[in-house]
Amino acid sequence: MSGEPAASDRHPAPQADRLSSAMAFFMLFAGPIAWFLQLCLGTAMTGWPCFPMTDRLGEPMAGYGWTRIGALVLLLVCALIALAAGLVSLAKLREVRGEKAGGHAELLEIGHGRTRFVAIWGVILGLGFALATLATLVAFAMVPRCAG
Repeated sequence: MSGEPAASDRHPAPQADRLSSAMAFFMLFAGPIAWFLQLCLGTAMTGWPCFPMTDRLGEPMAGYGWTRIGALVLLLVCALIALAAGLVSLAKLREVRGEKAGGHAELLEIGHGRTRFVAIWGVILGLGFALATLATLVAFAMVPRCAG
């Protein structure tokens, strides 16, 4: 016996203590949730004042002119949240990049630890949804507010 732990005895995420559940949730879900909120609330804020009943209005209803600016602010806040999740994930990825495969049949001989996996997907989701949220700016620039 060499005194080395068997491959199945080693933890598959040796740096798991560096990533709390709350941080993992933020890294993976902040971007998609921010995009979803921006999509739903932004659509409601820009659409309803122009189309409250059966007929589309030429101008927003009285008292609802602020909704276009409100939707734009919401879009930027949600893009910043998604960007923050991506950047936090990138920082965490740099912190755990040395995490190597281990345990559970060496994670199929090519995988790295779970902490690194979560960080990589956090980067992809955070930055990807930040870009998707900012793509909505095209609609703000090209589509008229109400009937024109």
